[in-house]
Amino acid sequence: MIDNYITLTDLQAEKLDLFYNLHLNATFNLTSIKDREQFYIKHLLDSIFFFKKHSPPFNTLCDIGSGGGFPGVVIAIFYPDAEIFLCESIRKKAEFLKFAARELSLDNIIVLNNRIEDLKTYKFDFFTARGVAKLLDILKKSWNVSHETSSWLMYKGENLPEELKVADQFIKKHYLEVEYERIEDPFCRSYCFIRRCG
Repeated sequence: MIDNYITLTDLQAEKLDLFYNLHLNATFNLTSIKDREQFYIKHLLDSIFFFKKHSPPFNTLCDIGSGGGFPGVVIAIFYPDAEIFLCESIRKKAEFLKFAARELSLDNIIVLNNRIEDLKTYKFDFFTARGVAKLLDILKKSWNVSHETSSWLMYKGENLPEELKVADQFIKKHYLEVEYERIEDPFCRSYCFIRRCG
């Protein structure tokens, strides 16, 4: 299904299928997409597509507002040697993420039941944010837990140009490098990659 677009090991395929079934059997609704093919394309492939294409380097990644585990849990499946922090302020969603990590035997996942702006003692190499907040808000709220070479991947829609305009002053002030890419098939997505330059 998604192996037409990316290469999967047997273990990765097994864990993705189990993750799909965990969502189907969840006691509360984490996604409106229940159809298997749509779930795989719009959630699983969307989560990992940029990483499979560009292979950005990181040892620690923080998924901001991880919700149902997209993209954080999916990234953890593909990057077992990296520490993947799932930052989720809503307790029942955080509990689901902990449950999913146990069921999928993903020892590299650390669930933080907090808002990103309330974290004080961490420094992350990489941040992801999908369907959480405006680009500028994400940058501001996560800035104190970034370091001089941190990067962000924002999963955005067609309104990305407007969000970049709003964030322009912050981007210039902090000398951030910005790249973006629009995908139309097999799903619609604007990926915005932002990098600190020291």
